[in-house]
Amino acid sequence: MDEFVGNFDSSLAAAFGALVGATKVAGKLPSDIAFHRALDESVDQRLAQTSERVLGMGNALWTRAQPGAAQVPIDSIDDVALRQADGRWQLAPGFRPVVDAIDTLLEKIDVGLDEVLKTAAHQMRAQASGQMGGQSAPLVTTVKTSSRADYRLVHAQNIPRPQLSFKDAVDNSPSTPFVWKIRKKVHAKVPLDYGLPSAALADSPLGHHLHSLGIARPGSTPPSSGHSTPRAPRSADVSQGIAAMSALEAGSLGALPHPYEYEITHIEYPPWVFEAAPPQPPAEWDAAPFAFVDTAEQLHAMMGHLLEARELAIDLEHHDYRSYQGFTCLVQLSTRTRDYVVDALALRAELAVLNEVTADPAKIKVFHGAESDIVWLQRDFGVYVVGLFDTYHASHVLNMPHHSLAHLLQTYCAYRADKKYQLADWRIRPVPPEMLAYARADTHFLLHVFDRMRGELLERGRRLVGKDVATPGQEHFGLLAGLDRVASPTQPLELVLRRSEQTSLKKHVKEGYDAEHGLGLGGWARLLKKWCHPFTPTQLAVFRALHQWRDSCARQEDESVRYVLPNHMLFAIADRMPTEPPQLLALCQPTPPLVRLYASDVVLLIKRERQRADARLQEFGALVQAEEAPRAAPVHTRFAEEQPARAAARAEDVLSEQLLRAADAMVAAESRLFGGLPTRPPRPTAASQKAQAIRSSLALSVAVPARVVAGASQEEPELARVRAKRPREPAEPPKDMMVISEAFQPPRQQAAARPPPPKKSKTAEALDLSKIALSDDAMSDENVPQKKKRSRKRGRMPAPKEKAEKVERFDYRAEDADAIGESAGGVKQARKKKTFDPYAKVDDSKFAKKPNRSRVNNKSGNRTLSYKK
Repeated sequence: MDEFVGNFDSSLAAAFGALVGATKVAGKLPSDIAFHRALDESVDQRLAQTSERVLGMGNALWTRAQPGAAQVPIDSIDDVALRQADGRWQLAPGFRPVVDAIDTLLEKIDVGLDEVLKTAAHQMRAQASGQMGGQSAPLVTTVKTSSRADYRLVHAQNIPRPQLSFKDAVDNSPSTPFVWKIRKKVHAKVPLDYGLPSAALADSPLGHHLHSLGIARPGSTPPSSGHSTPRAPRSADVSQGIAAMSALEAGSLGALPHPYEYEITHIEYPPWVFEAAPPQPPAEWDAAPFAFVDTAEQLHAMMGHLLEARELAIDLEHHDYRSYQGFTCLVQLSTRTRDYVVDALALRAELAVLNEVTADPAKIKVFHGAESDIVWLQRDFGVYVVGLFDTYHASHVLNMPHHSLAHLLQTYCAYRADKKYQLADWRIRPVPPEMLAYARADTHFLLHVFDRMRGELLERGRRLVGKDVATPGQEHFGLLAGLDRVASPTQPLELVLRRSEQTSLKKHVKEGYDAEHGLGLGGWARLLKKWCHPFTPTQLAVFRALHQWRDSCARQEDESVRYVLPNHMLFAIADRMPTEPPQLLALCQPTPPLVRLYASDVVLLIKRERQRADARLQEFGALVQAEEAPRAAPVHTRFAEEQPARAAARAEDVLSEQLLRAADAMVAAESRLFGGLPTRPPRPTAASQKAQAIRSSLALSVAVPARVVAGASQEEPELARVRAKRPREPAEPPKDMMVISEAFQPPRQQAAARPPPPKKSKTAEALDLSKIALSDDAMSDENVPQKKKRSRKRGRMPAPKEKAEKVERFDYRAEDADAIGESAGGVKQARKKKTFDPYAKVDDSKFAKKPNRSRVNNKSGNRTLSYKK
């Protein structure tokens, strides 16, 4: 492979010649090759060996082209094509992945040739196809928004990728930390290696890595003489250095300390910053000199002018769509008299000289919203800022209603900033005049804004000394933010400077990737939470795999993840899970170039993740079934020792279960007077409750026969045998007959047919049986006063009362229910059960619709309808 790359032209010509020669020889083979193989055995053997060799090479190339895929090897012609009934050949289903792999290889070869070959003929062909060539003229597209402001998207075709010409290689690897780009520290109070891990780690991989980049070996050099003892930064701890090295060796990210941390935390601002002075008006737009710097000579001349200024305004223009980390395209600088716009793409390697002015604590550097600018300066040029004044923090301390740069320019300079070029592509060269004017305006008025805001901070601090500005309802509430009570006139300005120091201490840290949990700004968990897209477990596994592939592909190609695969396409692919490259390309319209290039890889990734997810789901289902399987019930052993004792106690008890069952049977046989209660008890009244209490006392007073107690210890079968041998003695009737009115007659008939009470006996007098309401008369509705029902229909006569029948005396000598019913006068009669005749005529008179009746209200004259129930 090294020989092929070293001598590319000759190796390519040799490979192409071999391919052409093999193709010509294959074309000259006769159609009846099988006949010749049958005639000559040596020809057959040589052809078989050659076929095996070619087939093995093809399978090996296919495996090499699709690593990690489950390929089915090709063994015969039937795996490549199938002959149809009409004699034509059709591509076999198993050969489709081979075709897709070859298409992917050809796409990659085409892209590689576009980058390697620089001939005039190739550039003409590439420019004709729109793949390569010179940059087209800038195009301006107006983007309408919901707000009043419209944005102009300035773009062009075939813009060369600037990072390909950078002298410092772009490192997007998630396993190596960011290292400093500076090799010399200017305006230093401590050396460059101050704060690095101790000298004990000088021979470690981290020490060798820093030494290879030109940074001195770490040794914790003490600060230079003439300065106070420095405050040790947090990163100077040896344990943190060891942790940083361990993280580097483990493949995770680490962060070196800020090289100007000591200078920023021990800064001494010039005295004029805290002195009130009238603001200087900005220079006239047309009269102020302006220069676009894109050469080293112009940069040197600009630095000469910047070194003479005591304050300067700085801003940056950035691009991050065609780069993973992004890069700075323009740097704008303004003094009181001049404006500069520096081409950061052309002078990327020389802009470290800006530290001569940005790291000087005697010069105030004015930014607006410098959090991103500070990080971009470190990452791209190795430039650090000491002595920062951020107008964004000043707008917060002054408690302004808005904090944007456009609001500050409108408030202090009466200048309406044109923000229509925020979406412009700042890689375009040459930069259009409209874009240059937009970039220049960001810093041209910023120094005047600094004067005005600094004056307001000092004036409010002097006027509000000792005043409470944080309590609602107070006179000075809301004039300053971030303070409770103003202690000194310079306290508001000092608060802005302290917040600006914290902004200038920010460090660039490379963003890693957490494939397991999806944490971080670019993690899959954050994106999934933002979109709130429902996924099945299999779809979620595919989504995570695609998200990781997109990140790794963007790092490798140095493209943004939005360029590799937009978010909406990522969710569409994870939702559909295509299994063929054409299906994948159909979901992505317009198809991103890298998705088309790696279509087969993406499809194989989807298939592999689906198989893994299904296998995990099957394992989980088996675990769930195992958990839900029935288990043996737990045995309660707490009272195991007491169970024998309890069983013995139950055996000695006289009133055992057998005794109770025998007693129930004997009581039922001896007493026929007390039967079961009616299934539906009547309405409870005072008399019925009293009768029920007396019945209960009578039932409890019945003596248990002696033979029941005597046979308590015998078994139940033996007790039944004794009862069968012993003849039953009839019960003696009471001497005095007692009349009991049974509930066999209607209540109204019972009231009329009740005879006078007979003469009471001694037993009856003792029990007062005549007052015991054993009949249902006391429970009937006759004794309860009821409201007389009023007939709805006039003239309806009440139903005539039936004649009361004579009640016969109750015969206590009867033993069966039929005799009791006959002795009671035959009142209890068997109800005739009406049999069902399926052939009888149905009486449909009950179901006939009744005619409606209407009546007229004489008073109102309205006719109303009444329906008969």
